[in-house]
Amino acid sequence: MNISSTSFPSLFESSFGNTENSARDLLNGIKIRNRNNWYLVGNLAREGGINPHRFINASPDDEDYEILFKGALLNVADALKQPGYVTVGFPYSTYNVYKDLAEKFLSQKSFHLEYDPTTYQKGSLKKMSVELDKYEVIPEIVGGIIGLKKSLPVPPANFIAISLGFGTLEGGMATASGLVQRTCFSTHGIRLAINNLQRELNKKYFLEMKNEHQLDDAFVKGFIFINRKNIDLKSLRKEILHLYYKEVISPIMKKYFTDLDFENCEKIYILGGGAHYQDLVDAFNEEFKGIMPVEVAPDAEKLASIGYLYNSLRLSDEQYDKCAGIDLGNSSTIVSTFA
Repeated sequence: MNISSTSFPSLFESSFGNTENSARDLLNGIKIRNRNNWYLVGNLAREGGINPHRFINASPDDEDYEILFKGALLNVADALKQPGYVTVGFPYSTYNVYKDLAEKFLSQKSFHLEYDPTTYQKGSLKKMSVELDKYEVIPEIVGGIIGLKKSLPVPPANFIAISLGFGTLEGGMATASGLVQRTCFSTHGIRLAINNLQRELNKKYFLEMKNEHQLDDAFVKGFIFINRKNIDLKSLRKEILHLYYKEVISPIMKKYFTDLDFENCEKIYILGGGAHYQDLVDAFNEEFKGIMPVEVAPDAEKLASIGYLYNSLRLSDEQYDKCAGIDLGNSSTIVSTFA
């Protein structure tokens, strides 16, 4: 069965004024109403907003979580036969704190969506509802490992998974029997490196109130425009990422994985959006050269959402057309369905 994954930045901003004809389709033109206010969400907020923002590791009882969740539902409503089955997740650092709140939020089971399609087509305001049958909340690293196992033709019996996310770095060892709990950890994500970038740039430049997500975009691209000058960030990015690996990733792996774990594992897989930073991948390869191979997982940034999708399939007794996996990440929101 094929999988369709839709992704948009986890950004939003209050909307005022005319927003007609500002996007080419729904994914790039999400404008929804929530608690009597209108919001630009995702790409529309990034391109059309003045100061779009996101909150890191938002609680399910925060409006931020609700806005992004509704934005995700809106993008899969036509593909999801209702009542549907949905799985969401949280990093280990917040899972125990937010699990009950998320279950309370999802227990509504009926989510009313009001959106403005005039951002990408002619028409008027529209309303719709998405009904849920069952739902579940699982740890993000579990979702990533499920997604990885389902994506590999023949997954290793034992392996280590490291998920490089914006808000959190997650890790754990997976065996044929399941997740080894003592090896699971959650700590500072790529956001720490972004903050270090901001500190370095502030030494030389006035950043004109550039916010965190704008610096994140610049970090990914490897350059930033400041006062109409193109500032190359590649050398600085490499330095910052190597320090991030040395001071955050390497120490926590030494803390949670024993020599016996490395002896029993066949490979280290790198998951999450941070897997696209070759400088980080090189640092992994340098440390584990001669110990075990390191591999960037296929569709690394989508694996948590894909794992949530397969968990929903289990809940539904394999009703493929009723399942969705929603990953409300700190950098991107990714929702997956079976195509």
